[in-house]
Amino acid sequence: MFKRKTIGVGMLVVFLLLFGLSLNAYAAGKIAYVDLSSTFDKYEKTKTFDDALSAVQAEKEKQLEQAANDIKAIEDKLQLLSEKEKATKSKELEEKKKKFQATGTQIAQDLRKERDEKLKEILQDIEKAVQDYAQKNGYDFILNDRVLLYGAASAEVTQDIIAALNSKYKAPVEKK
Repeated sequence: MFKRKTIGVGMLVVFLLLFGLSLNAYAAGKIAYVDLSSTFDKYEKTKTFDDALSAVQAEKEKQLEQAANDIKAIEDKLQLLSEKEKATKSKELEEKKKKFQATGTQIAQDLRKERDEKLKEILQDIEKAVQDYAQKNGYDFILNDRVLLYGAASAEVTQDIIAALNSKYKAPVEKK
């Protein structure tokens, strides 16, 4: 009789343990993860932004190169001038050098500011797409792959997020 009670209590403990584990698994809910780097790189808005920023940067570099060539031309002519003309051109040269440095610094700051604003905008788009996807598909958690130690391939939803982002994004029409 004692054995039967022990076996019965043991079965009850095992049942409660299994039931408790299944509740914990249920409480964790539906979980997925996203490869944020891949999502960022494959988002069409990122590509459009990179192209636009590269074009602006190339144009600014041409302007700086022209200014540097002007400075070089003045430096080359400086040695051929009389002392009086040298004094005048030296002042002009120093002003051009200061302006060149200030322009270079301003361009770098402007490009950095524009890049930071666009990166923030892109990351907000990704965050919104992930939230929408999670709500639409019943996910309780969608994690960034950078914080995972392990994630089953079946739990990765990166391609779905990229598809959602790109389907909503409309690239600006180029002006000709």
